Amino acid sequence: MKPLIPLAVIGALAFGSPASAQLVVHDPTSYASLLRQATTALDQLKELQAQVAEAKRLYDGFNTASGAGALASLLKAPELRAFVPDIDKYVAAAKGDLAALGELGAQANAIRADARLYTAPTDDVLGQDLERQGDRTARDLALGRAVADAGAQRLDGLNELLAALDSAPNARAVMDLQARLAAEQALIVNDHMRLQGLAMAQDAEARLQAQRDRERAAAQADARLQLFRRAFQ
Repeated sequence: MKPLIPLAVIGALAFGSPASAQLVVHDPTSYASLLRQATTALDQLKELQAQVAEAKRLYDGFNTASGAGALASLLKAPELRAFVPDIDKYVAAAKGDLAALGELGAQANAIRADARLYTAPTDDVLGQDLERQGDRTARDLALGRAVADAGAQRLDGLNELLAALDSAPNARAVMDLQARLAAEQALIVNDHMRLQGLAMAQDAEARLQAQRDRERAAAQADARLQLFRRAFQ
């Protein structure tokens, strides 16, 4: 009976603990699937990191001064911001007060002096009308030159802003430059409206002068008629 004990022990060892004797089996398909999932997750993580970096770059750009206000400083020059004269001073200049227009009046005086061929006596009504017409012409010519000069300088400044827009480093700079361009366009529209008002004043002055000429002619004709009647009474 003794030889049976070792055999029983051997049998127990061989069949009593099947878990410890089980072989580990590797599935290549499952391993490849796990590898693909890991690779996909890594790619997604890298993409998320890139998105976060881009978001940080945009955030930093929005919180960084663009310096757009310092560009095209020529557009802030007083001769461009206020080259259209006040309507009251503009009308007063037609009555001989060209100095009221400041620098524009000085230019008008220079034009008037250069073109003058005759100076009417102060007690000559017709001569004073002639003087006022000369002052108006000099004033309008000076204003026309000022408008042309302002337009040329503004064009240079606007081109500078457009060039900066093409090379803007971030979205904040683009937005600031667009806002600056919109503000300059609004100023141009406002100046255009004021110039239209001055043009209306010029037209009214011309019509008023024509009315004065007609009234003067009528008064002179009436005076001659009265003289003629008295002569034959």
